[in-house]
Amino acid sequence: MLAGRLSAQEEVKQVVFNRTEQKEAVLQIPFAKLNRETSDSLHQVIDNPSIFRRLPVQVIDCNPSMYRLLIRYPEIVVNIWDLMGITNVSVERTGQYRFHADDGAGTVSDVDLVYGNQNTHIFYASGYYDGPLTPGKVSANCVLILKSGYTKTQDGKEFVLNRLDLFVRFDNKGADLLARTLYPLVGKTADYNFSEASAFLGKISQSAEDNLAGIQSLSGKLRNITPELRDHFYETAILVNKRGQAIERAAQIQMKQVESKAATSYEPRRLDTASNVKSLRPISSQQATFDSNLIGAIPRKRSAQFRR
Repeated sequence: MLAGRLSAQEEVKQVVFNRTEQKEAVLQIPFAKLNRETSDSLHQVIDNPSIFRRLPVQVIDCNPSMYRLLIRYPEIVVNIWDLMGITNVSVERTGQYRFHADDGAGTVSDVDLVYGNQNTHIFYASGYYDGPLTPGKVSANCVLILKSGYTKTQDGKEFVLNRLDLFVRFDNKGADLLARTLYPLVGKTADYNFSEASAFLGKISQSAEDNLAGIQSLSGKLRNITPELRDHFYETAILVNKRGQAIERAAQIQMKQVESKAATSYEPRRLDTASNVKSLRPISSQQATFDSNLIGAIPRKRSAQFRR
């Protein structure tokens, strides 16, 4: 009766894993550039994860420099959210590439940025969940691989494409059951949070383009980050604003050139009477003959209509 059935672990993997995507994600990790300790920590998670998920690609209208700053220093975003009163998340910088995070809903973790360049950021997180979804504290380790791409429109507008691969390994013996229980929630929550956070990065960048004074005022209120980081954020906003103004000026110049070209492109043709004398000759009475059969009989006007 039990023959042919999948084990619990195999069943979980069949349901939640896309093997091709999982292998592609692992290949994005530059192990040759990582130290031995970091590589071992990553392998413990990615070699046998309880959950793997590739989140949908997000495309955002965002300056690349601002995007990378906010990715590497998420406490800026969290501090802005805190000022807006829309989150219970807290982030505290504990090292140059390390921060402590608490989502306010039971998840607490220490996160390390173990690798980062323009196109790839790899985070390793170690922490626990202690909330209503589980009977007790659940410890886990997590690897996040963020891939980014950049593109420009013909008018110079910049866009960022980002994709996040998520590996989670539970330390508990009941990892299989936890994966089946938590995966639907983890997946939907991760997708939503990633989408919303990505869109918010774009809004910050657009605000820097359009309203530098507002960003200056905002940066002065960011009290949960260091003064150095606060200055760095505003300096980046200045660069974004200058870039936006340059694009706008270029667009205006191009528009004026198009309008000027359109205004001068039409020149009325003058009639050359010398070369077109033949075409201006009056039609002779002989040339004016026509076949009445072509248009039918011409009705005669009654003479009574003309009598006074």
